[in-house]
Amino acid sequence: MKIAIFTETYLPQTSAVETQVLLLAQSLIRLGHEVLVVSTDVESEECYLEQHTLFGPAKPSDTIYGQTGQRTKLNRLKEFIDDFDPDVIHLFTFCSVGGLGLKYALSHDLPLITTVQSTHDISEGFYGRGLRRLLGKRLCQSTYRKALAFSDLVTSPSQKILRNIRPLCKHRQLTVSPLCIDTEQLREKAPEGEKTEEIRRRLGIAGKTGVLFVGTLGKDNGVDALLDRWAALSKSQNKLHLAVVGTGPQFDELKNKANLLGISSRVTFAGEVPREKIPLCYQVCSAFFSASESDAMKAAPLEAIVSGLPVILPKNSACAELLVDGVNGFAYDSETDIEKILRNFASLSPEKEAAMKKLVARTMGDLTLEEQAKSFLSFYALTQKHHYKTAEKLE
Repeated sequence: MKIAIFTETYLPQTSAVETQVLLLAQSLIRLGHEVLVVSTDVESEECYLEQHTLFGPAKPSDTIYGQTGQRTKLNRLKEFIDDFDPDVIHLFTFCSVGGLGLKYALSHDLPLITTVQSTHDISEGFYGRGLRRLLGKRLCQSTYRKALAFSDLVTSPSQKILRNIRPLCKHRQLTVSPLCIDTEQLREKAPEGEKTEEIRRRLGIAGKTGVLFVGTLGKDNGVDALLDRWAALSKSQNKLHLAVVGTGPQFDELKNKANLLGISSRVTFAGEVPREKIPLCYQVCSAFFSASESDAMKAAPLEAIVSGLPVILPKNSACAELLVDGVNGFAYDSETDIEKILRNFASLSPEKEAAMKKLVARTMGDLTLEEQAKSFLSFYALTQKHHYKTAEKLE
C-alpha cells in the first residue's frame, strides 16, 4: 500500500505529532509498505525529496509549530505527490500542509483518513496579535472542519476528543487509534553507571526521590497547575524532587512562578533533553506526575508506563484512560490525594520500587511498534473500503 502522510513540521522537530509520524512511517516501511511524508522546511526556498520525506518551503510563524508552509510554493509539491501515486491520504495537522493534503485527496478522489491528536492546537495554537494571527487561525479551523466532514475515517488516540468532535463528523466513521511510541527504545534498560548518574544530576534528583514531568511547556500541558500542586505539598517531604523536562512558550514564565511560590529548591527545569536520553529520565525517577486536564492523549504518560514508571494523573484527563488504578498509576482529584500518593513513593525501599516498576511495565507488555502500525494498516483498509463503497452508491 502507498500512504501519503501530511504534517506541518517534521524532522528534526520532536513534538508529539512529529514523533508519531516518524515512528508510524518507519514501522510501515519495515512492514513492506511505501510511505511519503509531506511536510515543510523553514530553511529551504525550494521543494525537495529526501528519502521518504517531501519538503516544501516554509516561513517562521507565531503558531505552535513555529512555521507555516508558503502556500503559493506548496502547490509545486503536487507533481512529487503525483509521482508517488498514493492509495490513501492521511492528515495529522490542519495548517498549510493539511490544507494541501485535503485538497489533493478531494481533487483526486482518494480515500482520506484524519487523525486528531489535539484540539488545543487548532483553537489555541496561534500566538501574537493582529490580523495575521486571526487569518491563520481561521484557515486552520476551516481546514479542520472540512477534513472532519470529508474524511472516510477519523481517528484519535483520545476517546474524549472523539466524543467532542462527533457532531462535526456527521455520518463519518470514528475510531480510537494508537499513540505510536518507541517501545523498543523505552524497554532497553541502561546499566547503572556514569550515564544514569549524569542524568540524575541534570534532573536535580541525586540522593532524592525523583518525580518526573516530560512535555512541552505550554498551556495544554498544565505545568502551571502542576507547580501549584507541588507547592501545596507538605514541605516536610524534602526527599521528593520534581524534574520538569521540556521547553516551550511558557519556559521562563514557569521558572519565575517556581521562584515566586518558593519551591525553586524542590523543582529542576532540565530544559530540552535529547530524545535518546528520555528513557533514562524515566528509569531514574520514581513516578510521573501531571496536572494536565487536556482532552489530548499525551505520549509521555504512556512512555512512562511502558518504561515501568507509575503515573499520577487528574481523573478527568484523557490520559487517565491508560490507568489500571493502583497498578500502573493513580488518578487524583484533590491535593490530599496527591500528598498521600507521593508520600508512599518517598518511603519505598529500592527492592520494592524495582518490583513495582516490573509490575507497571507488565500492564503494557503486549504493546509494540509493529502492532501499532498494523492497527493503522487496518484503518487504511477500512478507509479505502468506505470510500469506494460510497463512490459505488453515488454511481
